[in-house]
Amino acid sequence: MSNIDDYLLHNFHLLDAGTYTEESFSEEALAVKPRLPMLLHVRRPSWRPRRIPQCSVIAQVGDIIACLGSLQTIEVLQNDPDILSIEGSRPISNLECRHSLPLTKADIVHLPPFHEKGDKALIAIIDNGIDVLHHAFRDETGKQTRILAVWDQTDPRGPAPILRPSQIKLGTVYTGKQINKYITHPQSLPEGLKMAREWGEHGTHVASIATGRAIPQSGFVGGVAPEAGLIVVIPQLDSSIGYSNGHIAALAFIRQIAQKHNLPVVINLSQGMNGGAHDGTSALETAFDQFTNGGREAGCAVVKSAGNERDKGGHAKLSLHNNQRIILPWQVERADRRFPQPAKEQATIEIWFKACDEMTWRVKNPPGEYTPRVNKTNPTQQGRFAKGQNFYEISYKRYCEDNGDSRLLITLASERPGQNILPGAWALEIECDTIRSAGEAHAWIERSPRRNIHFTDYLSAETTLSVPGTAHTVICVGSISATSPFTVPFTSSYGPTRDKREKPDICAPGENITAAQSNSLIDLIAKSGTSMAAPHATGAIALLFSFWEKKIQGDKTKRLNAAQVQAALRQTTQNFNSYWRYDTGYGVLDIEQLLAAFT
Repeated sequence: MSNIDDYLLHNFHLLDAGTYTEESFSEEALAVKPRLPMLLHVRRPSWRPRRIPQCSVIAQVGDIIACLGSLQTIEVLQNDPDILSIEGSRPISNLECRHSLPLTKADIVHLPPFHEKGDKALIAIIDNGIDVLHHAFRDETGKQTRILAVWDQTDPRGPAPILRPSQIKLGTVYTGKQINKYITHPQSLPEGLKMAREWGEHGTHVASIATGRAIPQSGFVGGVAPEAGLIVVIPQLDSSIGYSNGHIAALAFIRQIAQKHNLPVVINLSQGMNGGAHDGTSALETAFDQFTNGGREAGCAVVKSAGNERDKGGHAKLSLHNNQRIILPWQVERADRRFPQPAKEQATIEIWFKACDEMTWRVKNPPGEYTPRVNKTNPTQQGRFAKGQNFYEISYKRYCEDNGDSRLLITLASERPGQNILPGAWALEIECDTIRSAGEAHAWIERSPRRNIHFTDYLSAETTLSVPGTAHTVICVGSISATSPFTVPFTSSYGPTRDKREKPDICAPGENITAAQSNSLIDLIAKSGTSMAAPHATGAIALLFSFWEKKIQGDKTKRLNAAQVQAALRQTTQNFNSYWRYDTGYGVLDIEQLLAAFT
């Protein structure tokens, strides 16, 4: 790295001075663009940039001058005896990967003796999109992509992958070779990838934390595993069922690509749902466990964000007793019009409990209407409220196939497209007929973009992890600040799982992480949440996989598996003391100690 690049890396943040074309970032153009904001401390207030190339003064206060410039500007200014100092102008309160990488010790692993950046491993991102033109996903030359494949399940144009043995064709696949052509000729970018850039802010940000390369022109120091290959799947997310189908298909696709390139792969999933028993037994959780063969499959692992559900009012915990009546209330707010109006608004509530317990239930709407009662004798009721014109369906299933427990499922829906569920105070009346267990019941409201439904009593911050982070072999990651001493944000979901297993596994920086911004070429954006914490762990596993791949010289039979990685992550955390906590798991990710455990 040149002296000027090193100077930029530590002093400047890119100012978006307009729309950049690919030609703007040729080797010659980089000397002039992009425009870098800077503050000059001058020896004389009368100083003017008369012979300073590409320097535009914005404002001056005393002997401090705010201006825009280029790489050439800085080079010349450094040799001007009238310039006392040059400082990058920065936005306030943006903590970048430059903070989170040292906290997790990724920067140490990038240097000798490890000198590991993940070139012998793959990272797969299942998310809402990706900016395939962003410089964060290119190789060290800046001219070739590190993206091996993008499968957009939402794009019907094709060609679609063939997922053996199903032979189902869905969506459109773009290869790395095609993406390289689009980098050279961005005007030929197909509509599907244009949409992936426009809507892929979350996926682009997550991917760049895990595997973005450094971009000195924007001040981005890069992600955790900046040389890993990248696979991206944009899943169908129409509903929880769509979530399940799309993600299971994604697993099959990722396995095919990893086998084709004969490299180990770690999957990052920074999306989740509230539906399910949260005990690792659902079909979706089981599919993720089976992907790793119960943690025994060599060369593959899955990382899931813990979720940001702790403050959302989506989980209630009930203590049941014989001959007791309980009222579980929830509030429906008026719909947030910032989000697209669904064809019909729907809300889903699930309650899970032991099958030896028997109860009777009925739902009350805000005007005071009750549904018919549901119990062992009458396990299903459906109909329409006279006031509010909302439909309801209540179904009780005893001895569910997945876990042998019981589930009560409540579905509320608007009658017509564009109509909402009636706002106000709703409630579930529970009559405890026979309670033979310890009497614990958990209720979850399935999440939706509008977030306009929440419980108002019996709230519990624990057991708020989103599915499939509750699967047995999926590595679940909570969020902390990127500072030391760290803080746990009020949103990061708590464990344990409903069956009392120790999740999350670990925690990593997830607050105010600045990384790649979609629909740009080198711009950055700050985001917070466990979605930002998970890719730190994903990148760490890619570094470990790559490090180990070189030690075993590519012998697939000796590759590490998810069970080994999960144990090592837990046991090499910073200040590890063998105790698990419901908020931070076994502690803060320590990448140096993780790799050292396998030396």
